[in-house]
Amino acid sequence: MKLTLNWLKEFVEFEESPQQIAQRFTMVGLEVESLVPVELGDRDGADWVIEVAVTPNRGDCLGILGLARELAALTGDRLKFPPAISPGNRSDKQRLVHVEIRSPRLCSRYSARVIAEIRVAPSPPWMRARLEACGIRSINNVVDITNYVMLETGQPLHAFDLGRLTTRRIVVRPAEGKTKFVTLDGIERELVPEDLLICDGDTPVALAGVMGGMESQVQSDTRRVLLESANFDPLSIRRTARRLGLRSEASHRFERGVDPEGTIRALDRAVFLLGQVAGGAPASGVVDRYPRPAKTAAILLRAEGVKRLLGVELKRKDVEKILKSLGIKIRGRSKSVLRVIPPTYRRDLTREADLVEELARLHGYERIPSTLPRVRPQSKRDFQLHWERTIRSFLAGDGLTEVVNLPFTSEQMNRCFPGLWEDQKSPVLLLNPLAQENSEMRLSLIPGLVENLRAHVSRKVKSFRAFELGKGFSMGPKGYPQERHHLAVLLYGRRERRGLQTKEAPVTFLEAKGLVEGIVEVLGLGPQAVWTGTRSASFLHPGKAAALESGSSRLGTLGEIHPDLCEELELPPFLVFELDFERMVQYAPRQLTVCPLPRFPSVERDLAIVVDEAFPAQRIIDWVRDLNHSLIEDVRVFDQYHGAPIHEGKKSLAYTISYRAEGRTLTDAEVKTLHEELIARISAVFGAELRG
Repeated sequence: MKLTLNWLKEFVEFEESPQQIAQRFTMVGLEVESLVPVELGDRDGADWVIEVAVTPNRGDCLGILGLARELAALTGDRLKFPPAISPGNRSDKQRLVHVEIRSPRLCSRYSARVIAEIRVAPSPPWMRARLEACGIRSINNVVDITNYVMLETGQPLHAFDLGRLTTRRIVVRPAEGKTKFVTLDGIERELVPEDLLICDGDTPVALAGVMGGMESQVQSDTRRVLLESANFDPLSIRRTARRLGLRSEASHRFERGVDPEGTIRALDRAVFLLGQVAGGAPASGVVDRYPRPAKTAAILLRAEGVKRLLGVELKRKDVEKILKSLGIKIRGRSKSVLRVIPPTYRRDLTREADLVEELARLHGYERIPSTLPRVRPQSKRDFQLHWERTIRSFLAGDGLTEVVNLPFTSEQMNRCFPGLWEDQKSPVLLLNPLAQENSEMRLSLIPGLVENLRAHVSRKVKSFRAFELGKGFSMGPKGYPQERHHLAVLLYGRRERRGLQTKEAPVTFLEAKGLVEGIVEVLGLGPQAVWTGTRSASFLHPGKAAALESGSSRLGTLGEIHPDLCEELELPPFLVFELDFERMVQYAPRQLTVCPLPRFPSVERDLAIVVDEAFPAQRIIDWVRDLNHSLIEDVRVFDQYHGAPIHEGKKSLAYTISYRAEGRTLTDAEVKTLHEELIARISAVFGAELRG
């Protein structure tokens, strides 16, 4: 927002230097970006052009009147209004135009006046000098006055040549279907139904809040004008201007919100200037359609709320003085609470915290002492954060690289990798995606890792081991998005040589499985987490996949990517696993329990059996543990073998079983008897053949 200081003085008198005024604006949140001396001719002479950076929530400061209100509140000086002509009779008599608003949501108010006997000519030098100093090109006196008043009040105006409006019936309506319209810059633009139009009957004559049309513009032979002062929906104007790439001074103000109560004041000011500069004679009356008068909700301002947010206690009279200086009305008082109503031009004041911010601005940030906040140590431990750090450290120590990907992906990748969602696998769609190909939130973390692998493979990288700990998203059964923390790992290529290793071995399924079991061990889940092949994912190789479960809950999936999917993705084979990290943390113990080291030694015996190829090794482990025998301490598999002399379709599984008694040392005879009984039962239950 650019303005000159002499122009500002017409609204509020001040004695400070230009540098002091710039400092005042900056200290209340209206940062001054430049302050430049200029020479504007006979009327203003030496002057200063000041450029203020107005934040998006302060649309009221996109006019000199708004900045003058701020300055008057700071200095205590009286706010003045430039001369204007009263609208006079506002009845329906002798009305020269009729106005109809078909969409009150998009146009909350439309005011208009007719001015006759206009003489279109160049603007006087003082007006041209001020407009050009503010970065607006002078066109003619009528158009310049609409821009001049817009800079003064922040209310955009538009002038139509009344002689070119054939029906004299102004209709404000959305575009119907795809409509083509030629704007003032001579470009034909294609409109969509949500664009708002100003029409002469059924014929569009202006793109509401953005730009007028060629057919109704003011020209050298114009003698009567219809002056428009309206209030349009900020969101609608923003969408239209952005889609068409058509940003104007008017749309810039409408996008940030214009005071609906300011339309008549801006009209009156423009009528006065048209009489002074263009010889215009206003017709009696004003057309004012206001179907939804603006109302601002009352806000309760508590003394304790002010003290809590500012850290200082302000006197009651100082609070009321600051509020009144900003145009805020006080409608009720109690001992510690004020009931206030913000003005319609302050759309940003909606809650108590907004009022407290205004008090801080006007009271002076420099007058609020700086003190360190009182911080109480947290007694409650954040277990999820603790385990996240632990698992990150564990995986990084194993040579994996952590990656962080954007949570957006394509429809194809969500279809290929549906994640760990139990029932609902509906992706969350994006209304405004950063890229059209990534229009959905990810169901799984694997798509991001796949894209990372694709980038590495294209650069001829032979090995890639990475993990991501982040959120997956899905649309819940009630139509609300839900999210869960997942952990995903991708392993590709050969392991790097470390220590005494002499060659780089390829990453295998068992290595990936061991990595998952390491995570399970770090989390302390122990025997709660078991492997099963019954619920492995469809995107995994059917012979090289497994699922991790706890009871009836699925904790994750592991395996090699399905060959068909590898071909579709145009990538070499690789291993992935994804874990429901949030659910695993729920199962993790809240504290570690310790027990003394056993006093008596354990005795280990091995067992090797021949079973069918599809027989899962975990079944023997689960069965032995379910026996809950007091002398059986542990059972684990340590070998799987195929080949001669094992027949085709069979495999050999080797287990180690540990025996220990709590209060004594077991004898060889006891262990032999117990072990032979266990072998016999396993052979009978599972039909397994003991391997000699």
